[in-house]
Amino acid sequence: MAGLAATALAPNLAYAQPAQSTQPPIPDWKALRTRLRGRVVLPGESEYATAKQIFNTRYDGAQPLAVVQVATADDVATAMSFALDNGLPLAARSGGHSYAGVSAATGVMIIDLRRLTGATFRDGTVTIAPATPLHTVYTELDRFGQTIPTGMCPMVGAAGLTLGGGLGFESRRHGLTCDRLLAATVVLPDGTAAEVSPATDPELFWALRGGGALVGVVTALTYATCPSSRKDLVRLVFPGEQALRCLLGWAAWLDRTEREAWAAVSLDADGKGGLRCWMQLVCPADSGFRHAMEMIWAVGVAPRKIERRTASHRETVDYLAGGGPTQPRAAFTNGSDVLTALTEPAAAAVVAALTDHSRAGGTGWVQLNPLDGAVRDVAPADSAFPWRAHTALVEWGAYEPIPHEVAVAWIAAAHQHLAPHSAGAYVNYLERGDTIARYYGANLPGLDEIRRRVDPDRRIHTGLTDPAPAVGD
Repeated sequence: MAGLAATALAPNLAYAQPAQSTQPPIPDWKALRTRLRGRVVLPGESEYATAKQIFNTRYDGAQPLAVVQVATADDVATAMSFALDNGLPLAARSGGHSYAGVSAATGVMIIDLRRLTGATFRDGTVTIAPATPLHTVYTELDRFGQTIPTGMCPMVGAAGLTLGGGLGFESRRHGLTCDRLLAATVVLPDGTAAEVSPATDPELFWALRGGGALVGVVTALTYATCPSSRKDLVRLVFPGEQALRCLLGWAAWLDRTEREAWAAVSLDADGKGGLRCWMQLVCPADSGFRHAMEMIWAVGVAPRKIERRTASHRETVDYLAGGGPTQPRAAFTNGSDVLTALTEPAAAAVVAALTDHSRAGGTGWVQLNPLDGAVRDVAPADSAFPWRAHTALVEWGAYEPIPHEVAVAWIAAAHQHLAPHSAGAYVNYLERGDTIARYYGANLPGLDEIRRRVDPDRRIHTGLTDPAPAVGD
């Protein structure tokens, strides 16, 4: 990778060690307030309980050092410089959907970007502010018959999704969200703003495409758009006892199906030892019946239910989002695995992990999303997102009333079931305390080198096990 711009990064900068102090100084929050157009919300203030909330209610007990509600990109630079001057760990919040609660972390200064929203389309590109919800992105682009491939949760922020990769129902056709990224504006941990593109900062641009929020805070993103189109939506419900055949049939369907069609397969635990099995297909208009029949043939089992409809692109987005632009806050626990191939032993391990949970009285789900098609058009080393030669992303999850501790234990057991078949995990589905290597695979050394230069003290909080290299490494 080529060197970074000299104005943004100092070359050959080794990791510095945090300053040792028996009692760190108290940050002058009043001084920060006078420099911002936005606001600083501190513990003990009346708005603190609300300001620190994110989507997952499980993190309501977190105690950030402060929530800095920025109003402009200049505010971001000011807040980053303040954190540097005071030796504060920091994390950015765009949509507030961090699975590991990184954007609500205890002892961390949160830079809350949620006032930075908006999308502007021009000449086949769209520039999006970091906290713009996906539903807003879709709504704005739909006016021009355009879209970008993103996820399906309507309230997720554009920056967080993109920095981790960005999987969704257009991934097989148009790639990951980060694959459409053309340029970004990033405030580095020293408070310096950098305009990042393949031409200006190729290394940093590489890191932004799947590296997560490890190198700075993004304040604007520009993407190449693609045409939106009408879709056929097909829901197939199969007997739960045929879950293994469904998983293998789904994988076989992916191998022979053109990339314009997409499907995810889900298994739900009923808490009584049984499973429910269903698939969601998204296909070009008027092709849903054919693709459904091909899926049924691949599975080799008659479905119990078939639902099919044709919808505009906007109606498709709303349907997959659960019906509208918002969702209620909830408590849930998640994890993930990445499968190089969905072999019969791997599929059996998925089924066994969820069945064990169901027999123990647990409810929850596992969903498999494809990693083929256009996702593979980019080589694994050409972006920080490493899972380009793989078949499926496996997401494990459970909502309340399953206690968090129970869900964590189950997901850990699921990882053990799948260990012989798992290559790693998806950074947008972080699990607190996990090793950072699990999310970046062979791309971690390159990402680490960039972090070594832009964040030598590793003040950007990750929630992961991430030992700093020794000085001189």
